[in-house]
Amino acid sequence: MSEALRERAAHLWHSWRSLRREELSWFLLMGVFYGLVDASSIFYVMDNARWPSALANQMLTPLLVALVILFTWLPASRSALESRWRVARLGIAVLIGAVLAKLLYDQLMPMLQWPSIADLARERKGETPYQPIRWLNFIGECLSICVTASLSVAWYEMAMRRRRTRTRLEALLREQSAMQRDAVAARLAALQAQVEPQFLFDTLVDIERAYERTDPAAPEQMERLIRHLRVALPRLRERGVTLESEAALLDSYLAVVAGRQRGALPLSTEWSAWLAPRPVPPMLLLPLAQLMLRDAARRSEERRGGEGGHTRCWAGCCK
Repeated sequence: MSEALRERAAHLWHSWRSLRREELSWFLLMGVFYGLVDASSIFYVMDNARWPSALANQMLTPLLVALVILFTWLPASRSALESRWRVARLGIAVLIGAVLAKLLYDQLMPMLQWPSIADLARERKGETPYQPIRWLNFIGECLSICVTASLSVAWYEMAMRRRRTRTRLEALLREQSAMQRDAVAARLAALQAQVEPQFLFDTLVDIERAYERTDPAAPEQMERLIRHLRVALPRLRERGVTLESEAALLDSYLAVVAGRQRGALPLSTEWSAWLAPRPVPPMLLLPLAQLMLRDAARRSEERRGGEGGHTRCWAGCCK
């Protein structure tokens, strides 16, 4: 039993310590709002010398109620968000806060001796002071406080629920975006795995034949292939690279292809300096260049010896 009491006391203490500024601001704002609802009636009794005390009573009462309900609402609000008893806990907390606020008000006002605006209005009309039935007045005041406070708490809870829903939705969208990027990277890696081995195999076959023919260009072809591999292999372990590094990879690839074809390529590249540090997915330009070279070769064959086509690649766009 003592352990359960200690846990509840710890929960109360931690919930009060976790008070956020926006929660305090909301409850104080509601207190000021409810205080201003009937504050305009003060103009009717401003001929009475005690009207400042009545105005202070009018503004202090809802603020006092708001603060008391805030401290009874906090432990209930820190309970499980998805619990089916959450609404009941919040309702009970508001009811307890209303009762405590009424008890505190009944003890505080006689000491301050502040009249209400209604008291000054009856005094102005010459009526006798209102003497309600104590227990009936207590129940009525508690219910009135409970209803108005419940509306404020319900509004705040709905706002917080919408915020939590929006936060979860944004997290899901970020996760989906990350998964889409990973899927694109996986497809690029799969495309590279399909294209790069065939290119390396064909290049090695050409170099081997060049050495067999004692071709003077064979060492240069081998050097170009080595430079290309030095640029390409580190890209396999990178998740994000810049356009500048991709351009270096493409240039080394085109140098190897030019050595194999022993002539000028129908493809040129130009890169704007301001685009160089832009991040791009790895191995993005190489498959595009291979497709453009194949298309240029096909068009050249269709023209049958006519003027070959030339493809220009500028900042990743083909013209």
